[in-house]
Amino acid sequence: MRKENEIFSRISYILANSFYDIKYLNWVNNNGYVIDLETNEPRHLIVIDYQGSALVKINSKPYYALDGYHNTFPLPLGKIKIEAIFSPYKAFGDKVQIDPGKPAIFKRNSSAYLLWSYANATLQLAKNSQGYLREKLLTILTEALSLSPFVSVSRDQLFLASKYWKEFPNYLLEFSQEMKYEEYTGNYDNALRYLREKLSELRETFGKAGIVQGIAHAHTDTAWLWNFDETRRKIARTFSTVISLMSKYDFHFMQSMAIYYEWIKEDYPELFEKIKEKVNEGKWILGAGWVEFDANLPSGESLSRQLLYSQEFYLQNFGKMSEILWLPDTFGFSGQLPQIMKLSGIKMFATHKVFWNDTNKFPYSLFNWIGIDGTSINAVAFGNGKGGYNSDFSVDSVIDQWNNWKDKDQPMLYSYGYGDGGGGPTEDMLNEAKAIDELPSVPRIKLDGIPQYESENSWNGELYLETHRGVYTSHSKMKYLHRKAEVALRDAEIWSTISGKYDQKIKSLWKILLKDEFHDVLPGSAINEVYKTVYPELENIIQESDKISLDSLKKIAGEGEKTMIFNSLSWEREDYAIINEEVNGSQKIDEGYLIMVKVPSLGFTEYKESPVSPVSINGLTMENEYLRIQLTPEGSVVSIYDKETGREVLRSPSKLIFYENIPGWADAWDIESSYKDTYFEINAEKYEIREKGPLRACIRFYYKFRNSEIIQDVYLYAKSRRIDFKTTTKMIDRELLLKSWFFFDLNSNEAVFEIPYGIIKRQTNKNTSWEKAKFEVPMEKWLDISEDNYGVALLNDGKYGVSVEGSNVGLSIARSPMYPDYATDLETNTFTYSIYPHKGNWKEAEVFKRAYELNYPLRSIKGKGGEKSFLKLSPQNLILEAIKEAEDGRGIIIRLYNVENSRGRGEIELWYSPKKVSLTNILENENNKELETNNNKIQLNYKNYEIISLRLE
Repeated sequence: MRKENEIFSRISYILANSFYDIKYLNWVNNNGYVIDLETNEPRHLIVIDYQGSALVKINSKPYYALDGYHNTFPLPLGKIKIEAIFSPYKAFGDKVQIDPGKPAIFKRNSSAYLLWSYANATLQLAKNSQGYLREKLLTILTEALSLSPFVSVSRDQLFLASKYWKEFPNYLLEFSQEMKYEEYTGNYDNALRYLREKLSELRETFGKAGIVQGIAHAHTDTAWLWNFDETRRKIARTFSTVISLMSKYDFHFMQSMAIYYEWIKEDYPELFEKIKEKVNEGKWILGAGWVEFDANLPSGESLSRQLLYSQEFYLQNFGKMSEILWLPDTFGFSGQLPQIMKLSGIKMFATHKVFWNDTNKFPYSLFNWIGIDGTSINAVAFGNGKGGYNSDFSVDSVIDQWNNWKDKDQPMLYSYGYGDGGGGPTEDMLNEAKAIDELPSVPRIKLDGIPQYESENSWNGELYLETHRGVYTSHSKMKYLHRKAEVALRDAEIWSTISGKYDQKIKSLWKILLKDEFHDVLPGSAINEVYKTVYPELENIIQESDKISLDSLKKIAGEGEKTMIFNSLSWEREDYAIINEEVNGSQKIDEGYLIMVKVPSLGFTEYKESPVSPVSINGLTMENEYLRIQLTPEGSVVSIYDKETGREVLRSPSKLIFYENIPGWADAWDIESSYKDTYFEINAEKYEIREKGPLRACIRFYYKFRNSEIIQDVYLYAKSRRIDFKTTTKMIDRELLLKSWFFFDLNSNEAVFEIPYGIIKRQTNKNTSWEKAKFEVPMEKWLDISEDNYGVALLNDGKYGVSVEGSNVGLSIARSPMYPDYATDLETNTFTYSIYPHKGNWKEAEVFKRAYELNYPLRSIKGKGGEKSFLKLSPQNLILEAIKEAEDGRGIIIRLYNVENSRGRGEIELWYSPKKVSLTNILENENNKELETNNNKIQLNYKNYEIISLRLE
């Protein structure tokens, strides 16, 4: 019986012998690298020592990829023109000088190649086995290899084998440098036949343990360590390889992200048609989502559009929609996602990321994921072990993942293929899968798609990821612009629809926003080059959307010189607006003139002065009819006294604190639990009173820490409980986390956080390891901590990461990691967060309305005047999120959601009387249920946290 190292060397020689009749070629550089060739018998091309990645075309059609894991491919017969189009990037974004390498053609001894594949798999299993099984495996390998004894191998055969197989023992090359060996191909049929027969006998003895369901995949980030244009080239290379492999092998391939198919359709229509054929055959599985999006930071409407526009594209181009949301690498998942999925035709959710937890092990492989409203979605967590979602079909990987698979009575989902430009599956993987299927004791291998699962396990609420907590904060500008773009698009759609002329440009703007929600872009974990692309895109979305809104408002307002104020929210609000000219009752401020006005629900009013009890300022004390705020020269808020209730809001003064934050390789991604160990409380160097009322008072504080600067304006408004902290940062110093802490005098062990289309309650004590792990969590526009009859909310216009410890709240307002973008937050960033003390709990205080009002300011325009409400919505827990033209042009879609865990009956009063109103889903498919209407009023029932979409015709 041979030893393992002997067998390894022997099978390396067998791989080398599989290459024969080797001929080296030369590229001709003719606007690309070209070889003209005529092949009359089967040959392969291998390209050696190239630098960069390339799409290989044969006779001008995409054919295969040259990347970090694909350098060899079969050639068609006849006269062919081989063209390699190189990109100066390696798989993970490293930029290189293009070198096309040295091409060579060869014939393949298929028996030798398959023997190498089977013997390699058998040897791997032997290394993972003990006792009798290990001994039998090594014995049959020894016997099989003895049937094809080593004769000779040439230098070229060894050289090609070393370039083909990354594990090839390069010492064999060193021994061959001084001698010339004859090329030998040999006859390996008997050895292969013997090995497979003996493996069959061992299967009879040891059996097979379960089923592994392999799905080929190429997880390719839309942008990360490279920009979008490189991804566009990556997917062309990858999809070409997959199509070529499918012509020879029977397997299924999974690929999400509709934007990729749109790119292929635009760039390579013939390749797109081949993909369509495979989709129709059921071999190519589509995954929902315009991109693999972040699932915590986008609004509920953004998540809905991710699924709506991807499903629409699939239906129009492939005649079918996706039934699976495939998000292997996204950094945690909102508890409202199950309902959004179900309303978008999704039946299964698949992820890997839950196994990245740093504190608690995720307990399930298969489970029913139950959302905050009770919606249940079939879910699978896969790739728990070596290889993860980029597995290579090695025996080690299969065994490791199978050992960690919890539901061994059902097939294990196994995602294989190199990602991020690695090109997806390889020929070797597909042959290894066949070999492993014939091995004893390990699971059977199937390559026929994603199984239909059932599970008795349940997971309720969010899938919080216990790592990558820094992505809620990294790249302040990205977060801020994204929020502003969401706001601008919402308003543009609403006003455009109401004005009677829906602007079709809105949809293209939405798709740009959706692209930029990719799970390394919006979270702030991409390279600087990506943000040089994204920031202008988002700024353009805001500008174009604002222009659409303005044009629509002008149409609504009519001709005139009256100052008209518009409100895009679905409730009447008394709030502040900024206008360009002085009027009675206005206050001059830096941005123009501040006025206070009451505006109808989703409507407008003509400005008229109304009496207001003024705000006052005396030194560092600001006061209105509700609150008295005391600050220190150092910028701390030492007291917020509620005059109505007679209680102090703060337990101790507020603080701005810098923390040293050096988490390791995942610099932009992580905040470690030890982040508080090294910290620096900062104090203002000076302050000035900027505004003295009567509508608004402002004190500005100037901070400096090392080379970084902060300016903070603290505002108190007349007739308002909201205290604004308008903050400008310039983070010059690196590896820092900046938090703003408030220490509220409240007795509560839970907080309420807004999430996309809903809320979630989280414990703020640290009784369990699960609670301790949530030392930094995501939110949308607000959080609230309340006792039975009093509470405080924290609002924001673009901040998502926060720590809540009891009643202490630390909002993360800036980070300055070095990797992957050394320039994170170097620019000047301005944003606002607010404290909102209130009577009652968050529902009674209508905290969600105050957060929307911070994010959706009133808008002024000149017009004919008057007052009108276009839509009234009741009760107060129903929130309007979208009014848009239906995708098929049949009427108008209105989307709203219930922010509370309650049921009831609601009413919508419209600006017109539709002929028909029906319930629909996010995909705008009616359920044949018409709603009760009375002229312009719609009656509807609503359920807990329900997302409601209506079609008005």
